[in-house]
Amino acid sequence: MAAKKVRRWLLPVLVTALAGALVAACASGGASPAGGPGGGNLLSTGFWDAEYDVVVIGFGGAGASAAITAADAGARVLLLEKAPDGEEGGNTRYAAQLVLGLRNREDGLAYYNALRGNFDNQGDDVIQFIVDGSMANFDWLVSLGADKDKLAYYPYIEYPELPRAAGTTTLLVNGESWTSKFWQLLRKNVMDRSGKIDVWYASPAVRLVQDKETTIIHGVTVQNGGKLYNVRAINGVVMAMGGFESSDEMLENYAQLASATSKAARYNTGDGIKMAIDVGADLWHMSALSGPDVNFVNPDTGISPGYYFTFPSSAGYTTGFTAHNVINVGGGGTRFMNETVAPRHGHIESGGTWFSLLVPQNAWCVFDETARNAVPAYPSWSPGMVDEIARGWVIRADTIQELAVKMNIDPAALAKTISDYNRYCVQGDDPDFHRDPRYLKPLNTGPFYAFPIKASLTNTQGGARRNVKCEVLDVWGNPIPHLYSAGEFGSFYTDIYNGGGNLGECAFTGREAGRNAAAPKNDVPRTSVMGNRTPVDFRTPPPSYTAGPNEYIGTGLGIGGDVVVKVTLDSAKRITGINFLRIHESRGISDRAVTQIPQAIIRAQSTQVDTVTGATVTSKAIIEAVNDALSKAR
Repeated sequence: MAAKKVRRWLLPVLVTALAGALVAACASGGASPAGGPGGGNLLSTGFWDAEYDVVVIGFGGAGASAAITAADAGARVLLLEKAPDGEEGGNTRYAAQLVLGLRNREDGLAYYNALRGNFDNQGDDVIQFIVDGSMANFDWLVSLGADKDKLAYYPYIEYPELPRAAGTTTLLVNGESWTSKFWQLLRKNVMDRSGKIDVWYASPAVRLVQDKETTIIHGVTVQNGGKLYNVRAINGVVMAMGGFESSDEMLENYAQLASATSKAARYNTGDGIKMAIDVGADLWHMSALSGPDVNFVNPDTGISPGYYFTFPSSAGYTTGFTAHNVINVGGGGTRFMNETVAPRHGHIESGGTWFSLLVPQNAWCVFDETARNAVPAYPSWSPGMVDEIARGWVIRADTIQELAVKMNIDPAALAKTISDYNRYCVQGDDPDFHRDPRYLKPLNTGPFYAFPIKASLTNTQGGARRNVKCEVLDVWGNPIPHLYSAGEFGSFYTDIYNGGGNLGECAFTGREAGRNAAAPKNDVPRTSVMGNRTPVDFRTPPPSYTAGPNEYIGTGLGIGGDVVVKVTLDSAKRITGINFLRIHESRGISDRAVTQIPQAIIRAQSTQVDTVTGATVTSKAIIEAVNDALSKAR
């Protein structure tokens, strides 16, 4: 394994190893190994370190939806999050914010029946649940505080050739995509319910506590600060732990991907799958992927510089780089895709069926000097990609043969591929991948360039099998008592997928799981089993900031939650300093905004400055925070 990949996965591996060791050793904090003892001992005083009505595992879109619903049903909720404070949110935080919101039931039923195709592991009841749940999303978002007049229906149709596709609609909070508005709305509602919802950050669940005789799930074993703690869930546990797109092991075992990367959710390492197997849950949809497509991976951060690669069909969100003198090749030196067509969430058509894109392990984006001077590969990259070349991310050579050697590709094979492609450009026809003639632009102007690209996943859909009550099922199809799931963890989607479907599913499965988990159960005692023990409290105290003379603190809202700045003014009320007190934006993407926006504001002595391309949300959050601070100086 390459050194950079070892660095990227070292921390999650160590965390997992520590958790396993702690379970095996039955470390201090009251935890017992293997999910605890069976029988009545599980409800005895001394075993539990805290108790709640409902425990929700995972603070992403699904977990937030479940926690909000359970709290509104009267439950006291613990929301567990593996990531530290500021890095929560899973894929919901980074997604385009399209939330499936169908308006016509018949259209929805026809379209989602067609999306199912010949797969029979998604019953008619599931199709109806998806359609009806998505139709209820509009009113639910309004109930959470979304502006009804700005909650826009957006017709995002990924498979227009299917029956009744024209009736497919998604919702955009405030009418905005790629601005984290849906996630911000959910997070705010969780925070607003702090009297009913406790959030424990940096606290991964490591085991489900199950009575082996009754199979009831009584709670969760949680790791925090080097110790294990048992948390009782009187009414139910909701698993909302996302997929396994950040687990090398599971991508190899379930998706046959030996070299792939996650676009966003760094903490989605499939922990819930092992926990579910441990209590006898069935698995489904393990090979259903939203992906892969292709992306460059920043060797320093392990993530891509943008959510999508630069297909011209996605030019509204990208630079449209591949519309220029650009091809993608594999280790054999040959092309493997139409570089100008974005896969439909990683799927391409072959023989009338849509399959996940096959991405070679040694894959490269190759281009010439004309393309380099046209547009950067990513919005967050420098003009002419001069910074990326200097860093060694983009390699340069005077000839194709020299470039091939640096790429570890046979020079003759790469030269032939480019010669063939250039001939296609002259004849205006690409018989290999049918690239649009408008984008057939030859690679014939040196020097030549390349950067590595990898299979890049939006998310996975597999996990514990569930029914339309969002109850987790065992291998015989029976509900495991008190155990529920929501979101991408065991998603209902079985094959191809329409954009907005997962965020919509986070909402309606989160509501269903939260409501059913909160319902009082008659098969367990309702009384506390804590005795005289003081429950463990891992709640993160709210941050406290201090300001001195001529210093003012302001807050803006970014992708990573609150952006807090301290603005310093001189006696003439001129801005002399802007310092960050809290910022958890996307490393490698927001970096230029974090550096450049404060400098621009100080130079201009005004917040009327241009946002940084590729980091618009972060730019606006910093500007909003500075404006908030300045308002307190008046």
